[in-house]
Amino acid sequence: MIAVIYPFLCILIPCCLYQIYTERKQNAFAGWEKKRLLCHRVWVFLFLLYLYAAFSAAGIGTVWDVGQYDTLIRLDEINLLPFQSEGAMTYVLNIVMFLPLGFLLPYIWKEYRSLKRTAAAGACLSLAIEVCQLFNLRATDVDDLMMNTLGAVFGYLLWYLFHRLFPKAGKDGVLLFSREPEIYLTLSVLGTFLFYNWRWLL
Repeated sequence: MIAVIYPFLCILIPCCLYQIYTERKQNAFAGWEKKRLLCHRVWVFLFLLYLYAAFSAAGIGTVWDVGQYDTLIRLDEINLLPFQSEGAMTYVLNIVMFLPLGFLLPYIWKEYRSLKRTAAAGACLSLAIEVCQLFNLRATDVDDLMMNTLGAVFGYLLWYLFHRLFPKAGKDGVLLFSREPEIYLTLSVLGTFLFYNWRWLL
């Protein structure tokens, strides 16, 4: 249980602290119905839970990996040439991993009901993961970046189809405070990078 809870808390705590700070400073939730606010918080929690699962699957590197290997960055683990990965399943899994991101962003936040913006978020998150992987023994691969971005695009298209078929279903895409989704994404990456050290579990 500790092995599951600890990395999730590295994501959850920074995001919750920021939400509490913003609520007290800006009175961001004034006028909100309690039921509506609770629903939004539940979806944000599920979004953060998805980020935890994605980081776990990707094997994101952390600051605690610095100095654990012969060199800080291993150039032989960096691939900048597209379509060099072995096996079609590698591409498929990277697409599938970012499908929920492309669906959840526009589903939860109306500011992301744009294919361009959702694709950009997918690319930025994937790039952050790939950069963090420079510090551990996972390969940093341009194929992963492209397929993750494509997965976010496909996820957005799934949301768009869902929204067209069931226009009255789902959330109304609210925003509690400025840059809410971007801040959650940033804090999740930084929380994992700075605070998660899997060696403490050994």
